[in-house]
Amino acid sequence: MSINQLCLAKGNEDKTAAETDPQKLFICANTLNRAAAVVTLAMSIVFLFSGMGKLLSVPFFHVPFSVMNLPTGFGYFIGVIEVLGAIGIGWREYRVLSATALLSVMMGAIYYHFNYETTLSALPALSLSALLFLIIKLDETVDRLVRFQRQLVDMKAAF
Repeated sequence: MSINQLCLAKGNEDKTAAETDPQKLFICANTLNRAAAVVTLAMSIVFLFSGMGKLLSVPFFHVPFSVMNLPTGFGYFIGVIEVLGAIGIGWREYRVLSATALLSVMMGAIYYHFNYETTLSALPALSLSALLFLIIKLDETVDRLVRFQRQLVDMKAAF
């Protein structure tokens, strides 16, 4: 069964099936939560690898900073942000804040690729930015679904 059929199928009175059936809502929330976990884990690995490369002084990761005439310490600063962001998006409480911080780093990477390299070389940074937006949106959606599910359970318990 697809997520579309599960979460967006029409139920009674123009409400979605998930809104009318608490069991479907629970399954929908769990499915979205798993999707968020997979995307978050992949992003954590990418940013942890990149950040550690900068912190361990791997020349490949420091070339953009020297090309833009930025101080060497700036590369280490970005490495710290990437490592902390990679760890932070793994924690639900810090996920949106960490993804936002990593998005600001990605904006710098996109700027570098568009201005100092070929336009196509910006595709990985653009893709990572899109996935960070997805993490933020999935986190928000799962949070709303869980709150709504709790309201339905509370309403059922009241009767």
